[in-house]
Amino acid sequence: MKAESIYLLVHIINPNGRLFRIPVYQRNYDWSEDHCKRLLDDIERIINGHQQKHFLGSMVYLASNDGGMFQNFIVIDGQQRLTTVMIILKALCECAKKLDDINTLNLITGILYNSNFSESRLKLKASMSDDKNFAALLEDRLDDIDKDSRILINHELCLNRIEKWTASGITTGEILNALHFLQVVSITLTEGEDDPQMIFESINSTGLDLSNADLIRNFLLMSDPDQERLFKDYWLPIERNLKEVNDYTNLNNFFAHYMIFKTNSPVDNNKYLYRNFTDFFRKQNYTHEQILRELKPLSEIYMSFVRPLSKEQQKYPSEVIKSLDGLRVLKQTTFYPFMLHVFDDYEHGVINSETLSKVMKFILSYILRRVVCRVTSNSLRGFAASLYSRVFKVEANKAKYYEAVNKFISTLQTKDAMPPYDDLRNALINEDLYSQKALCRFILNEIENGDSKEILSSDNLTIEHIMPQNLNPEWKRIITEDEHQHWLHTLGNLTLSGSNSRLSNKSFREKQITLRESKAVKLNSDVINQSTWTSREIQNRGRRLAKIITDRFNTEKISDPDLAFEAITKITLDDDFDSVMSSHLEAFVFDDEDYVQKYFALMLVDITKLLDEIKPGVLETLAQENYSFRTGSRVFITYEPAANKLRTPREIRDGIFIDIGSIAANDIMKFISSLFEKFEVSKSRFYILINDKTHK
Repeated sequence: MKAESIYLLVHIINPNGRLFRIPVYQRNYDWSEDHCKRLLDDIERIINGHQQKHFLGSMVYLASNDGGMFQNFIVIDGQQRLTTVMIILKALCECAKKLDDINTLNLITGILYNSNFSESRLKLKASMSDDKNFAALLEDRLDDIDKDSRILINHELCLNRIEKWTASGITTGEILNALHFLQVVSITLTEGEDDPQMIFESINSTGLDLSNADLIRNFLLMSDPDQERLFKDYWLPIERNLKEVNDYTNLNNFFAHYMIFKTNSPVDNNKYLYRNFTDFFRKQNYTHEQILRELKPLSEIYMSFVRPLSKEQQKYPSEVIKSLDGLRVLKQTTFYPFMLHVFDDYEHGVINSETLSKVMKFILSYILRRVVCRVTSNSLRGFAASLYSRVFKVEANKAKYYEAVNKFISTLQTKDAMPPYDDLRNALINEDLYSQKALCRFILNEIENGDSKEILSSDNLTIEHIMPQNLNPEWKRIITEDEHQHWLHTLGNLTLSGSNSRLSNKSFREKQITLRESKAVKLNSDVINQSTWTSREIQNRGRRLAKIITDRFNTEKISDPDLAFEAITKITLDDDFDSVMSSHLEAFVFDDEDYVQKYFALMLVDITKLLDEIKPGVLETLAQENYSFRTGSRVFITYEPAANKLRTPREIRDGIFIDIGSIAANDIMKFISSLFEKFEVSKSRFYILINDKTHK
C-alpha cells in the first residue's frame, strides 16, 4: 500500500493509458446538486485567488496486474469525487469548444480521453448502473442519457456555472488551471498484497459517508471473484425493489428487519447494524451467494410493505393489500420482521391466502387499538421482534396459524396485551384524534371507504373541523369554551373535505351546504341533516362513527385449548421469587421498555448498567464498600475483583466489577431488589417475564 498527497489531474487522471473502473459493489453515482455546488464554489475561490488549493479527500484504488495494455485501477473509494471532476472537465470542454479556445480544448481532451488506444478511449468506466449514461455524455450522445440521471443533471449544473464564469470574463484556461489545484490523498493498493475490504472498512469506519446498505453491498461483493454475476442476479434486483432514486432508507430498514427476522431480537438500525450483519454472516457460515439468494425473495416481500404497488405488481389478496396500506398510512413498521415470517410462510405454502388475510387484519387491528388508546410503544419493539418465535415455538401451532397468533396476543397479561373493545370505543369518542394526523386520516378514510372492494384514496381530501378551531360570535352562541376545548379535535367533530380553505370558521349552515357536495357520504350523512351543531350532536356522531370502526376491527378472541405456548408469567420485585427457579427467563421490562434476555446473570449486569445511568455515583459507593447484598455473604460489587475473589467478575464500567458466578435465579432477583433500594429507584419500574420449563 502506498499513500501520498498529490494533485488529482496531474498525477491521477492526466497520464495516458489509464483506465479507472468502478466495480459493481460500489453505490451508484448520486452526488446531489448541493455536493456539486460546494465543489464549484471551492474551484471559484481558487480562480479568484482566495485559496491556493482544495483538498477533496482520499482516493483508494487497487492497481490491477492483468498484464494488459492499460494501467487498470479498481476504484474502491472516491468514485463520487472522481466522476464529478470528469463531468466538470466535460462541461469545460464544451465551453472551450464554443469559445473556440483550441489550446484549452486540446489540453482538456488529453486529460479526459486516452489517445492512441482503440480498446478504450474513456479513462473512466462508471458503475454498471451509470456506465451507459456516463459514456453517452463523454461521447456527445446526450439523447441516449436518462433524463433523470444524476450524471446529466450535474453536467447541466456544471455547464451553467462555467458559462457564468466565462461570461464574467474568466477564461476556460483559468478554470482548467484552477482544476489542477484539486488535491487528494492517493492510496494505491497492490493486488495480492493488500486487503481491499479491510482497508475500505477502516477508511469508512465512521459510517458518515456510506449507509449500512452500502457497507453490506461492499462486504458481499467486493472480495467475491464472481461479483458481477452476483450483482446482476441478486443485488441489482434487491436494490430495484427497495431503493427510491438516491434514497437508501427502505434498503437500510430492510437489512435491519432482516436481522430481526433471523435472530428474533431487536437490532440497532444505525450504529451496529453492519457489524451485526457481518458477525451473523460469519457465524452461520454463509457464502455470499447463499445469503443473497435468501435476501432476494425477502426483498420482494418487503417491497409490498413499504410502497403501494400496481395491480400488475401485486400478488396478494385485496384484503392483504388493504391491511398493508393501513399499516403504511399509520407509519407502523415495527411489525415488519414478524410480517416477513408470515409472508415467507405464505410463499412456501405453510398458510393459504385466507389465513394470510386474517393474520394481517388482526395485526392491523392490534396496532390500531394500541395507537388509538395511546399505549406507549417502548415495549413494542422487543415484543414484535420475538413474537413469531414465541407463537410458533410449538411447531404444531402452525396447523392453526391464525388462531395461534390471535390467542397469543389476545391472552397476554403484560403491557403489550390487546387493548379491550371498550377502551378503543371510549378513546375514539373522547380522545384528541386530530393531533395524530396519520391515524386521523386513516380512521376517517376507513369509515368512508373501508367496506369498498376497491382501495380508494383520500389524498385529495383534507381533514376538516365541523365546529371550527376558532369560534366566531355565531358559534359562541351555541357552544361553550369548555365544550369547544373538549370536543374540538375528537372524531365526532372531524370529517374529510376537499374544501378546507373555504370551510374555515364559517357558520354551520354554510358548512352544511359545502358538505352536501362532498364525496364523504358516510361521514357527513348526520351532519347535513342537523339543525344545529352542539356538544350533543358531536358526541352522538362520535358514537356512530366509533361503532363503525370498532365493528370493522373487532376480533373474536380465540380460546382454543389445543394451542399451547410457553406459559408467560410476569414477576415483579414484590412477588415470591421461588417460581423463577423452575422457569426460563424470556425478557425483563424496565421503564416500559422490553429487553430480550435469556440469562438471569446477564440480566443482573444489564439492569446494573441501567440503574447506574439514571443515578450516577451510587455504583462507586457500592464498589468502595465491597457491596454484598446479603449479610455475611461474599463480595458482589467491588473495585478489586482478584483481591476480593469474585468468581465470575464482569466489568460494569471504569474498573467496577460485579460477580455473576454461581448465583441462583431467585438470589439474582433478591440482588436486583437490593440494588433498586440502594439506587433509590422505585421497584415498580421493573419486572421480568418467565415461562415454565414444562411448556418448552
